Amino acid sequence: MGELGLDLRLLLSQAVNFCLIAFILHRLLYKPLLANLEARARRVHEGMEKADEADRLLAEAQARYKAEIERAHREAHEIVEQGTRTAEQHRQELLIAARDEAQQIIARAQAEAQREMRQGQIALRQEIVDLTIAAASQVLGKSLQEEEHHRLIEEFLAEASQL
Repeated sequence: MGELGLDLRLLLSQAVNFCLIAFILHRLLYKPLLANLEARARRVHEGMEKADEADRLLAEAQARYKAEIERAHREAHEIVEQGTRTAEQHRQELLIAARDEAQQIIARAQAEAQREMRQGQIALRQEIVDLTIAAASQVLGKSLQEEEHHRLIEEFLAEASQL
């Protein structure tokens, strides 16, 4: 090998040095670098799993939120309907009470009118009796007896009620 210009001892020492450097680099640099890359890949994978879990939890939360909103809308609708029914029932009760009160007022007014009409008839009869007695006294020129007065009044009232 000397003819080629290669020194066998130098080549052997360089080969040993290369192997030694490769072994040292492999132990000190490659393995820790590979371990760091694997740890980083693991963290990325765990982060992706956590992100997927967060997406799943977000989807569940959104579904619960949507269900809760729908339930709240239904409850609000039921409350409004119940309020409407209650208001309508209250309105009907007030209307019935107002009608009853109006009927009572009308009945009292009719009773009062009939009472006043009877009192007016009684007063009118009494006035007619007094006028009749006065007229009869003037026509006859003398005072009639009590029984005669009553008989004449009864006859007059009978004729007046037929008119």
